[in-house]
This record gives sequence, C-alpha cells and structure tokens, in this order.
Amino acid sequence: MADLPTVPTEENKQILIERLGDARNVLLSVVRDLSAEQRLVPILDEGWSARDIIGHIASWEDRLLTLAQMLINREEQKIEWLDGQAGVDAWNRKEYLRKRNWTWEETIRSLALIREELLWNMGWATPEDLFVLHDAAGATVSAADMMEEVITHDMEHTAQLLAWLEQP
Repeated sequence: MADLPTVPTEENKQILIERLGDARNVLLSVVRDLSAEQRLVPILDEGWSARDIIGHIASWEDRLLTLAQMLINREEQKIEWLDGQAGVDAWNRKEYLRKRNWTWEETIRSLALIREELLWNMGWATPEDLFVLHDAAGATVSAADMMEEVITHDMEHTAQLLAWLEQP
C-alpha cells in the first residue's frame, strides 16, 4: 500500500480520491457476483454474512465521514472517540442489529449512497481542509486520515471476503 500523502496539495487530494476509488472497486468486484445464498450465509465467527459485512463497511464509512466533516469544520472538540476495543465492538454490534434485517439491495444502496456523499464532501474540501492536522481529544488527526481509514477498512474486509471465497 502506498503511504498516505500528507502535504496539502491538489495532487495529493486527487491521489487520496483515486485510492478511495481503487479500494472500493476491488471490494465491489468481489461482491458483485455473489449469489443470493452467498450473500446471506454466515462467513465470520460472529455469524456475519457478506451482506452484514457490506452493511458494516457502510456504517463505518458514514462514521468516518462524520469525523472528517467535524475536522474540516474545525469542530474537533465535539469528536467522541470510541473507548478502546470494547467501544468499537459495542458500536459494531449496535450497527449490526440495526441493519440485520436489511435486504441485499438496501445494504448495497447504503454503501453506494455514503460513498457518493463522501466524494461530494471531498470535492468541495480544499487540500488544506483535508490534510491539516487537528488535536482531537488527544489524538492528532486529519480528515485525510479518516479517508485513509475508509481505504484500509475496505481492503481489510475485501481480503476477508476473498479468503472465504477461496475456501473449498
């Protein structure tokens, strides 16, 4: 994986947007041809299906976009970080329960809509908006860091799905 650009230039903004697109395109290429059965069969220890994983990715992208927006709007003091792994697990569980009865179509549409919103926000953001560092509750982060988390998250779950598909 390429290192995250940190210098606030239009070129680095475009690199970040391209990396977001590349990671999402690989994910979509993996799930695009899943059968209706494959979309719903539990594939993780937690009982999550491919549909649940896509819903999870959409939820995290929405959360990370919200954090990026808060940084861009200089509202970093409002950020409430999740409290360690237990906080992350609780948040994931809440989102899983909220979406567990969604159809595949609702789930994949949610993923598409949040990506559209993310790209719209990145379109009007200046490179400085994206790459300036903020002190948010003791963490030094940028909006671009939040976008890098979206990329990493897509890649993590793409690898998980590929490993499942490669099993005999």
